Amino acid sequence: MPAAKSTKGKVAVKPGKFAKAVTKVSAKSADRADGKPGKEDAASRGDRSKRLLDLVMILLRARTPVTYREIRDQFVSYQTLNVEAGLRAFERDKAELLDLGVPIRYVTPDEDDSLEDGGYVIDMKRFKMPEVRLTADEISALVLAASVAHAMPGGTYPKIVDLALRKLAFDLPELPDTPTEFPRPAAMSPTVLVHFPEKSISRPELGEIYSTLEAATRMHKRVTLTYQTATTGMTSRRDLDPYAMVYRESAWLVVGWCHLRHEVRSFRVDRIREAVMAPKPKSPDFERPADFDVKAYATRSPWTFASEPPEEVQLAIAAEAAEILNEDFGTTAVKRVDGNRTLITFDCTNPEFAASRVLAAKGAIQVMRGDRLRARISDELAAIDERYAGYSTLDGALS
Repeated sequence: MPAAKSTKGKVAVKPGKFAKAVTKVSAKSADRADGKPGKEDAASRGDRSKRLLDLVMILLRARTPVTYREIRDQFVSYQTLNVEAGLRAFERDKAELLDLGVPIRYVTPDEDDSLEDGGYVIDMKRFKMPEVRLTADEISALVLAASVAHAMPGGTYPKIVDLALRKLAFDLPELPDTPTEFPRPAAMSPTVLVHFPEKSISRPELGEIYSTLEAATRMHKRVTLTYQTATTGMTSRRDLDPYAMVYRESAWLVVGWCHLRHEVRSFRVDRIREAVMAPKPKSPDFERPADFDVKAYATRSPWTFASEPPEEVQLAIAAEAAEILNEDFGTTAVKRVDGNRTLITFDCTNPEFAASRVLAAKGAIQVMRGDRLRARISDELAAIDERYAGYSTLDGALS
């Protein structure tokens, strides 16, 4: 019996996609009963598609090589008066299957001494689709996207994403240093707004900054940042050892050791104007501390961020701002009810955030103690007054 055609260079296809491919191929040509090619109608195309599928299924289910005689007994199209015509019809079908990537192989008795006659098999190792192999960069991108799903309250997305990541990265030595699990918000918490970098003319480089920070985090490389503060708009250069990228309060943050402040700091990625990774990517510049908990840091309250030396502050919280009392002011915080308001005393290490919350409360939060915080709020109000002072004079002139 002639050996099957070589399948070198062919690509295996999944059986699920096989039917569509067979239908396309069967539309090209047809077999007449005498074995000569002829014009094919819709019925004959359907018959040939079914025959090719049946032939594949017979070979897949067989435990031993299937002889042509056994195959011929199963298909009327091969049972022609002229034996050679039936064999040619089978060879054409076999050739079409080989073109589709079905690795049919003819096994001779010399290859398998348990066989009396040679027969056909499908090489299962070559028939199955290869496993999906993702690079570390691709896995990291998926992990970052997964963290957004974890930030969304409710639903089943976090579980689905976790399962998908485990399937895709099960054979990697270890996952990237980006956190893959985030505590889920309370059921009644407000909807999280997902923040993505805007592809605007003013910030075309933001996508590259994200990519640089992710790569530096994964490869433990130091980065030099040009960072713009939210309050003053001033820019500064920082050398940072990035420990992780986290998603918090509708913005991406990069967290790591700041060599300027000599402590762990977080930086909003959309305020970074430039990020340059240190040379020699394959040589790590730092090791993330073993006791550093990325998930704990990601859920840390801004009241506890250490941006300046601590100052004991006391705030009087009116009923209109009572929801603030549920926030974490740190381990030293003491709360006391005082009539129709609540006094909270704590060590303030993030006066920039505290000042913004006091101003946003529109009088519902009063600073009872904390000279530095009072001075910062006063400076903020003076800057606002200076910026808008000319508007009233202009309005009077126009009127």
